[in-house]
Amino acid sequence: MKGLVIEPLPTTKGIIPTGQIIEISPALLEKLKGKVEAIPSPQAPEAWLTEAGELRTRGVIDDLAAVIVGLTADNLPLQRELLARHCEAYDRHHIENLWELWEERAAIMGHDGGLSRHDAEYQAAERLHLLAFLDIHADARSRN
Repeated sequence: MKGLVIEPLPTTKGIIPTGQIIEISPALLEKLKGKVEAIPSPQAPEAWLTEAGELRTRGVIDDLAAVIVGLTADNLPLQRELLARHCEAYDRHHIENLWELWEERAAIMGHDGGLSRHDAEYQAAERLHLLAFLDIHADARSRN
């Protein structure tokens, strides 16, 4: 664990000055109480849903879309809402860019992979964390 020296600390190798951060065992930290104080370890990033379905996070989540999908796998309308909100907060055009990437990936998977349009769109949506938008995507495509 890490500790912050709050009072000059004499050692066999010299004096550790105030303000120095040192690596220290919990047992030695206990003995040096008043001279060294523990520096709490940063908490691992985490995300959770409140009872009301609001997304809460602590720390920086590397792939928040994947976490949202995992938290809302059984509630696609909530998943769609949270993903749309997350994408819009990230970049106003992010969802449009994802939509285009989805179309492109599905086309490549269909052409190069020999998948049916339905299977290609499904797999592309899954990879981009967009399964909650499949019904909207199908409706938009049918209107064109």
